[in-house]
Amino acid sequence: MKCFLIGGYSDSQQNIEAYIQANFFYIQIYGRIYSYSEAEKSIHKIQPELLILDVDEHAENNALDLLKKTRKYNIDVLVILEEGLKITTYLTKNNISFINKPLDPNELRYHLSGIYVNRTKEKELYQILDRIRNTAPKKRIAIPQEKQIQMIPISDIMYIEADINYCQVYIQDEKSILVSKTLKSFEQQLFNNSEFYRIHQSYLINLNYISKIIKTKLPQVIMTNGDILTVSRSKKTDFLNHLLK
Repeated sequence: MKCFLIGGYSDSQQNIEAYIQANFFYIQIYGRIYSYSEAEKSIHKIQPELLILDVDEHAENNALDLLKKTRKYNIDVLVILEEGLKITTYLTKNNISFINKPLDPNELRYHLSGIYVNRTKEKELYQILDRIRNTAPKKRIAIPQEKQIQMIPISDIMYIEADINYCQVYIQDEKSILVSKTLKSFEQQLFNNSEFYRIHQSYLINLNYISKIIKTKLPQVIMTNGDILTVSRSKKTDFLNHLLK
């Protein structure tokens, strides 16, 4: 976690930096600055994840201005301040962590650990949401033709039949489309769509278009358009179990 120290005096900043380096391997100090008026430029350049502000009565107004400016950044803030300053009201109202001087190392550890845990959880949540977005089933699929690319709603595809290195894509209420793609490539595109199931080396079907299943030695699937497709021996048990879940 990138950290930036602002305000205070050289000795106090050095003490804080030394304590962090000795006790928090996951926090790296990327810079220190004493002037609040110059701090925003450094923040914009460094893009830290954590600011530690040392505030006394002489820097109170400048610190408040800086806090308001940094709200546009995704930054956690920990303020170390003298007791009784008016800025405490703003910190409490905006849920900004603060510690009163003289600095208690145990209190510093408590706040830094809490900030790190919350930021880690936030990152994990964003990663989960990204994975959900990236793995969400597609609503349409690209069907390349000689002079165009058709975008077909996946819900309209009844089934796809393999023909060596080509496929016939059967679409509801339309003629089938011959596509220069393998069935395996379609299966990979639709891998996270539970409505499609490969019943045979030659057939990838949309389960919503099954009219009935004839339970013979090798089951046969009758699609809503009347086409009869055979389920392979290797897929028979898994396919029937999948339907009866």
